Amino acid sequence: MALTDQEILALCWARDQRALAAMAEQYGPYCHTVAQNVLGNPHDAEECVNDAYLAVWNAIPPAQPQHLLPYLAKATRNIALNRLAHDRAQKRDGRFHLLLDELAEVLPDEGSVEDAAAQGELLEAIQTFLREKATRAERQLFLRRYFWGDSIGELAVTFRYSESKVKSRLFRVRKRLRNYLTERGFLG
Repeated sequence: MALTDQEILALCWARDQRALAAMAEQYGPYCHTVAQNVLGNPHDAEECVNDAYLAVWNAIPPAQPQHLLPYLAKATRNIALNRLAHDRAQKRDGRFHLLLDELAEVLPDEGSVEDAAAQGELLEAIQTFLREKATRAERQLFLRRYFWGDSIGELAVTFRYSESKVKSRLFRVRKRLRNYLTERGFLG
């Protein structure tokens, strides 16, 4: 029988190693998909997922996430992105860089966002844009593409759109986001 998030979190707090098995059983396939979308390699994705279980295990306590799936998925994504950055530094290859290239027209250069406070303000502006200026479908498309790394084909199937419609909607959202960020002084 599957444990609830709260039961798994309680096992983490009690330092009971059954929490690791429960996370793998409950959320393993989802986390593997997240890592696979970033890395494009099943073996590397599996390693990242296992590292994410350990990272969550080590973070709780003191961390007290309300919902385990987003917490674990974000840890998986971050570990996969770090792995990708490491791999790209060594061989300059990978699938996820295509997503970053799509967003490059919208986001300021790294050098123009000097400190963590400015990065936090940029993140808040993007979140506000998605919350207030994008439709629910646009927000879901944007997050699934640029946060979770879903392919255009996967989005077309999920949203029952043609691939060209997915590309077009994402283009329009990026354009509106760029205008929004320019108006607020993040882009020149």
